[in-house]
Amino acid sequence: MQMTRTIPTVLLSFLLALGTSAQDQSYADCLVKASSSWGKPCEKCEQYKGYKRDYSGVYQVEFRNICRDMLEVKVAVEEINGTWRTFPVKSLASGDTLLAFACQGTGKVLYWARRVDDTEIVLPTDNEIVSAYPGK
Repeated sequence: MQMTRTIPTVLLSFLLALGTSAQDQSYADCLVKASSSWGKPCEKCEQYKGYKRDYSGVYQVEFRNICRDMLEVKVAVEEINGTWRTFPVKSLASGDTLLAFACQGTGKVLYWARRVDDTEIVLPTDNEIVSAYPGK
């Protein structure tokens, strides 16, 4: 008789644990670096050597949403002078990508992600990023 009570209790505990882990998922894990590159042309970067555009310092990074949930993502990429090039919050469906860049990059990137309908997680503002991660 004791064994029949233990099995439902163990099963219930297991099911509750599964439900909890799904709710506690970190959506930052859904955002993965798909690629990165140095020196590729970037329309927004206007560095020149003489009369020719110079892309040698351009750092570009592409992120991909690998989860089924739609995400809201905030990204910042560091410039060599220690400032952060921040990008507006962007929504990414499953499989979608986001490209971020720095014209004179260090290769350092910060990112935050949350499920679109999650009102408990607050993404940082540009000012909060600049304040929390001061430059040189």
